Parts: sequence; C-alpha cells; structure tokens
Amino acid sequence: MDMQYRTLGRTNLSVSALALGTVELGMDYGIAAPGHFARPSENTAIALVHATLGAGINFIDTARAYGESEEVLGKALRGRRDQAVLATKVTLHQPDGSVPPGPALKQQMLDSLHTSLGYLQTDFVDLWQIHNVDATILERRVEIQDIFDDTRRSGKIRASGGSFYGAELPTQALGYDLFDVIQVTYSVFDQRLSDHVLPLALAHNVGVMARSVLLKGALTERADHLPDHLEALRSLSCSYRRAVADAGLGLTAAQAAIAFALAQPQISSVLVGIRSQAELAENLPALSTALPPDLLHALAALRVDDERMINPGLWGI
Repeated sequence: MDMQYRTLGRTNLSVSALALGTVELGMDYGIAAPGHFARPSENTAIALVHATLGAGINFIDTARAYGESEEVLGKALRGRRDQAVLATKVTLHQPDGSVPPGPALKQQMLDSLHTSLGYLQTDFVDLWQIHNVDATILERRVEIQDIFDDTRRSGKIRASGGSFYGAELPTQALGYDLFDVIQVTYSVFDQRLSDHVLPLALAHNVGVMARSVLLKGALTERADHLPDHLEALRSLSCSYRRAVADAGLGLTAAQAAIAFALAQPQISSVLVGIRSQAELAENLPALSTALPPDLLHALAALRVDDERMINPGLWGI
C-alpha cells in the first residue's frame, strides 16, 4: 500500500498521513479491554516500530511523560534514525500545577530536551512540543519563544509545537504565532476544532497533528468495556459502529474513524496509538479509504460537545 505524505505546515517536513503514537509502548494506557491493554514487551515494541517504518509511516510521536517510550524508541531507531520524523514533548507543569519562572523555566526545558535526546539516542528531534499547553504556559510565550529559537539555532530541534485539549487554547496560541505545529484532539465525536481552529491553522500555515481520533478506544469495540457511569458514551459508540456497518463498505470502526479525520484537508497527520502489528495492519487501509458523502454526513451528525463524554480526563477511569 502506498503511503500518503503531507507537508507539516511551514516546517517543510514531509510526514506520513498516519503517525505512530507511542504512549502504549511506554506505559499501560487506554480502556482496559481484554487483549487490547498493557504495554507490549520491549522486543515486541521494537519489532512494531520496525514494521511501522517498513509500512512507510515516518512520523513518530512520543513524550517525556510516556513512561519508557523514548527509551524504547531509541533502541528501535538505532541505524534507522534517518527514516523517522521524530517528535517528543516537554512537560512544564510542576506537581502543584505551576510553571517555573525565568531561568528555572529555561533550565527545566533544556534538561528535559537533553534527557530526551539521550534516551532517543539522537542529536536532534524534528519536532519539540510543549505538553498540555494551558493559559499559564501561553503567558510565558516570550520566554518560550526565545528557548525555541536557541535550541533551533543549536541544531537540537528543527521545529516547535504544542499539544492542546479543546478549542480555546489552540485558538489563542495561533494568534500568538508561537508554534510551528499544533497537536490537537479531533474525532467523530469531538469535532469542535473544525469550527475555527483548523481554518485558522491553515491561514497561519501551522501544521496540525490530530490525536484521539479513536477517543482512547471509545470509537471501537473497546467501548463495550466502559463502566456503567459512561453508559451514554457506550450507547453513542454503538450508534457510530452501527452507522459504519450499515454503510456496507466493509470498514472496521477504527478504519472509519481514521478516514473521517483524514478527510479534513487541514489535518497534516492523524496520530494513532498502536500497540501491536495486528492493529497496524488494521489501520493502514484507512489511508486509501474515501468515505462517501452520505457516510461523512451521518458521522458528522454524531458530534458531541459535552466535555463529560469527549474528555477522557473526566471519565473517572
């Protein structure tokens, strides 16, 4: 299968339309569904990364906060670094939620980058992102921009980015022109960014990585394992999967969810967490799937703006 490649905004980086999310390679993550939970062994994870590169996926996303993910990737990319557009993230928040001031902020960012480069066994990352950008972080944008500029000049990063939840914060960040790339949530259920953020990113030539396209598994059969207090989300997932099945295209729920996000022209790459080669094989056909207009319309109608359903941080699991 031929991989699609897209230019990541103004970075000039050519990235695969499907990106590998690696949180599941470094820690247990997601809905605890049988056979779809618990991180793989290191050897299995390394083989998965190699299979991913072999399939033409060159965009790989990780973070300091993803357990041992960076360390696993460093081992997997030995001798293969030139095949990957590698992205990682720095966490700025302290345990109490605050962000350090002045020189302490710079030191924390540089220490984190140095640690990431060591674990990843590389001299540079293609994309260095701030994890979970909030209003406090945006208030420090001048300091942060200086740090981005310094690390770019030193050759340790090629582009800067930020990961966000919701629509308000990325809208503000785009107005400040702080990031070359934004990583944002987008799915069949959570379509809020299509209102303003995606058009604004296009206008600013900022690359867009869409994550949570499977909504932590709620857009797949894993939703059947959600607890009773999330019955409304389970029911919505059933409606989604029924709409996909009724279309008669032979698509899995995951393939349709990925294809729905790829149908947004402003999205540069769709980030999907993959923990096995079987999941990789299932996801790849989404790249050559063009959803017909009637199915796109039916799925768009499943949009939900209720934070309790579309924000996994509020699920209580």
